Amino acid sequence: MTTPDDEPTEEELREAEALARALERGHAPPGTPEDALGAAAFLRFTKDGGSLSAEDSERILEDALRNARLPVRTPWRFRLFGVLGLAGAAAAVLLIVARQAPSGELPVPPRALLEAQVDVASGKVASLDALGAETAAYRRAVFASLEGRYGR
Repeated sequence: MTTPDDEPTEEELREAEALARALERGHAPPGTPEDALGAAAFLRFTKDGGSLSAEDSERILEDALRNARLPVRTPWRFRLFGVLGLAGAAAAVLLIVARQAPSGELPVPPRALLEAQVDVASGKVASLDALGAETAAYRRAVFASLEGRYGR
């Protein structure tokens, strides 16, 4: 740091130029002194509330458009390989799903079993004999269905 009467050094001139560019463009390149940039931005904001003039706005837009890169188009070969890869994956999934054995359906509980459950739950009957007999019959039907499906 030098006294105000001394001539600015090369480093101070570079920092001042970088600070001026940063304030002019709205973003700071690497190497811009953060403390000076913060103070200058604060002073600018207190002066005009951070609004841009129409000329500054147009200049920044033109600069952004000039430096913008066009999107890179993907070569057709990569797209073709991507589509073929997805088609292969879909075919593999279909083969795996098709090879799985169809699921066996369990028998529907008979009406007599459901009525016996309702009677016991509502307290109409005191004995569980009818429910036990219907449950045993249904269990035999379920086990027979499972045995037919899995062969055990």
